[in-house]
Order: sequence, then structure tokens, then C-alpha cells
Amino acid sequence: MLEKKVKSSRGIVYYWSNEMDSHNGVAIVFCHGLTADHKLFDKQVEHLSSDYKLITWDYPLHGKSRPYKEFSFENVNRELLTILEQEKVSQIILVGQSAGGYIAQAFIKDYPDRVLGFVGIGTTPFGESYYKKSELFWIRHYTTIAKMYPYSYYCKAGAKAVTATDEARESMYKTLVDLGKKGMLEAASAVYGEFLKVKEEVKFMCPVLITYGEHDNTGYVKKYNKNWAKKTGYPLRVIEDASHNANYDNYKQFNKLLVSFVDSIMK
Repeated sequence: MLEKKVKSSRGIVYYWSNEMDSHNGVAIVFCHGLTADHKLFDKQVEHLSSDYKLITWDYPLHGKSRPYKEFSFENVNRELLTILEQEKVSQIILVGQSAGGYIAQAFIKDYPDRVLGFVGIGTTPFGESYYKKSELFWIRHYTTIAKMYPYSYYCKAGAKAVTATDEARESMYKTLVDLGKKGMLEAASAVYGEFLKVKEEVKFMCPVLITYGEHDNTGYVKKYNKNWAKKTGYPLRVIEDASHNANYDNYKQFNKLLVSFVDSIMK
């Protein structure tokens, strides 16, 4: 994977892509979760890079893509469009983990013709009908609560809460340490602030696969995913022996699901 970047008046956004030619202009784009970065998908890159055109990125306010001004889902969409243009990719399959699923859904909502499929990993749907006001309390006040904890404790506890394996935990811990407390608070405030503005759910015009980790105890992820699948009929798969970062915890099972999903679209 080669490191590349795109520039705008808002900042520099970094991404990584392999040298493989896209199949008919199609690539798989991976969107990491809140306060994570592109390394969350290292296990997918290792397994898929010889067979598919891949793009991972640090979306704005994460990883190397800092500083960044005027964060909004609309502006994040603009950065991704620029990346796709630079890579000569016309259509994509989006994979979004946790808040990366929000980034993906925002793009799908505005550019449905550019997306051939969506895979969610421990994410939740757009649409206020899925959520009780009391359940959104922790999102509205996340930064206020997180600000109270010493950051060294936050990093250790945060990494432990979203992983089930030592390797995944170590990777997430390092990412949080590198981000820093100021970066964490800025990213959380920006992403959750945008999420809370969304009122309508996305009308997907493409195949969808919903997944979450067997031991994912983040918020109400399991409940929302079950309700999402029940309401829409989208297939739901549980990743065994995995927590919130399920694609890293049990990458073997997730990679099999992802390859099967992608191949069903590409054929």
C-alpha cells in the first residue's frame, strides 16, 4: 500500500492504496471507527491486496489527516470524491467500522450511484426512529464524560473495551496514544455532532451486509443491528470471538464474509 494525500483549503487528507488496477473502476474503501485510523484494516489489506483494488484512509481529524478545518459529513464526502478521482475509481464497495459506518452512510446518501455495496462492522443505522432519546445521552455528552478521565487511563480502558485479542488491543492502544487527548476530544465532538444532525435513514440502492462482534458491548450496538436487520431484511452476521473491532479480532472469519460479499457483487 502506497501512502498518498489530497489537499484542500480545509487540510491534507492521507490515504493508502495498492497498485492493482481496479476491476472496471471498482475499489473497496475502508472507513475506520472514531479515534482509530487506517491501520484498523491491516488484516484486510494483508489478505485482499493481491486480488482487489483497496483504499484505506485516515478520514479528517484522525491519524495523519490533522489538522482539519470545517469538519462535516459533506466535506468528508468531498475529500473521498477527490481520492476516487485521483485513483481513477468510478464505483466503490464501502466497509465502515463503528463511526466509519456513519462516514460510509453519509457518502451513500449523497452519492448512491457511486456505491456498489456496503458492509457495516459494529456500526448503527442513520435515522432517529431507531434511537430513544435516553439512549443518545452518552453520544451527546461523550466528550464531557471523556474529558474527566486521565488520558493514560482512557487509552488503556478504551482499547480494552473494543477488542478481544491482545494484538487488536495493542494496535488500538497505540492509535489512541498517537491521537492524544486533544485530538480524541476534537474528533469525537465533530463526528458525533454530525451524526446527531441526521434524521432520516439511508435508502440503500445496493447490497448491504451488517456484522458485529459476538462480545461487542459498546453502547447498544447489538440491539440496533438486530433492529436494523429486522426492519430492512439486510443479512446480519455475528463475528465469533470478537468485540467492537471485530474485523481485527477475528479477521479470518470477517475476511471470508467480506470476500464472499464482494465476489457476489463483482461477478
